[in-house]
Amino acid sequence: GGKKKISDLLMELKLAPSKTEARRLVKQGGVRIDQATISDPQAETAVHDGMVVNVGKLKYRRIRGR
Repeated sequence: GGKKKISDLLMELKLAPSKTEARRLVKQGGVRIDQATISDPQAETAVHDGMVVNVGKLKYRRIRGR
């Protein structure tokens, strides 16, 4: 539950090594949450069970039990 900054979420899920890198990935359009492309690095999202976070074509995490 609760809202989280996209950059913090990517770091927590180990999809980005740093906040700077997380923001860069978002700006390049490489980040999707539940199939929606995220374009604002400052955006916040509500974290929910079953949420899928994609980075690029190959890396993704499914959030369980939140």
